[in-house]
Amino acid sequence: MPDSDLLNKTRLKNLNSHRCVVSDEDYERVMPKIELLQRLSEVERSVYAIYDMNKGNYLLKSSEQVKLFGDAQADIDGKYDASVLFGNIHPDDLNFVLETDNMTYRFFSELPADEKKDYKLVYDFRIQNREGKFLRYMHQVIILELDKKGKSWLSLIITDMLPEQTSNEKCQRRMINMKTGKLYLFTSDDDLNSEILLTKREREILDLIARGYDSKNISEKLFISVNTVNNHRQNILRKTRSENTSQALLYARRLGII
Repeated sequence: MPDSDLLNKTRLKNLNSHRCVVSDEDYERVMPKIELLQRLSEVERSVYAIYDMNKGNYLLKSSEQVKLFGDAQADIDGKYDASVLFGNIHPDDLNFVLETDNMTYRFFSELPADEKKDYKLVYDFRIQNREGKFLRYMHQVIILELDKKGKSWLSLIITDMLPEQTSNEKCQRRMINMKTGKLYLFTSDDDLNSEILLTKREREILDLIARGYDSKNISEKLFISVNTVNNHRQNILRKTRSENTSQALLYARRLGII
C-alpha cells in the first residue's frame, strides 16, 4: 500500500478537481431532506453526516458525529479540515481509510449516472474516543444527490460502533449493489472475491440466527445435522471476518444480505 502522504495527495487532488453543476436553487431543494435527516439523527442519536463534494464541506454533522470526530470548521475557502478526522483515526488504519476514499472516488467516477445511487460502501476502521480509547466503527456511504450532469454531489455517511471485542480485527471494505446484491470487494483475498458473499444456505442460516434459532433448532427446521449447521456458522464468521454472530448479523444487515 502506498504511504499516507501519497494517498493523501491523491485524495486532495480528487477533492480539489471535483466540481459540480449546482445552483442555489439546488441547495434550497435538498434542504428539506437534510433537515429530515438532521431530525432523524437527533431522535435516534445516530452518527449521520452529509458531505458536499462540490464545496468540500458538510451540510449535516449530527451532534453524535461531532462528539466522535470533533468539530473542525471550514477554512478560508470553505473547505472542511479533514486533519481533525484523520487525527482521530488509529495510525495503523489511516492508510486503509485514505486508500478506501480514493478507490471509492474512482469507482463512482466510472459509473454511469443512473447507477450511482444503486451502490453502498461499507467499511470499518478504529477511531479514538474522548477517553483516548480506540474503538471500531462501521461506516455506510451512499450517493444521496447528483448534480445536473450526473456527477456525485452529496453523500450520506451513517456510522455505527461495532462490538468492543472487534477492536483489533483487520479493517474491511465492501461495495454492494443494493439492487442486485452483487459485491465489489476492494481486497486481494481470493476467497472473498466472489459476487455474492454468502451462499443461499448460509444466508438462510444467518436469517434463522437473527430470528433467535440455535443450531439444534436450525438443524431440525432445515433437516440437516447440527454439525452441518455449525460448519455453516463457522463459514459465515470467516467470510464476514466476524468474531461472533452478533457482528456477522450487523454486517449482513448493513450489506442487505438479510
